[in-house]
Amino acid sequence: MRRIYAKHLPYTNGHYGKVFNEMELTGEPTIRVVQYKEKLCAIEGSHRLASCHEQGLIPKIVILKIDIEQEMEDHWDKVAETLPHYDFEFINVLDMRKMEQELNAA
Repeated sequence: MRRIYAKHLPYTNGHYGKVFNEMELTGEPTIRVVQYKEKLCAIEGSHRLASCHEQGLIPKIVILKIDIEQEMEDHWDKVAETLPHYDFEFINVLDMRKMEQELNAA
């Protein structure tokens, strides 16, 4: 089970419904995240994550590489626990460097 932390809960202004309906047609979204230790924190796609979770879809995840200094560890741990999050049995992690290499080789 992998947990993905969202930036915020879905808005109640109707946007979530629009995203939900779009995903019924388009399927799984691709969402960019940063990883700290074992935590995956989305930098976008709060509504898409919630929609995936509700519809039983498997999100495609691109993990961005970032450098986190040692003193940030406690901060990240505290912040991650306050964010809305969704648990998925599986996620698809896309390797963008590998995909670029394959495209350039073709």
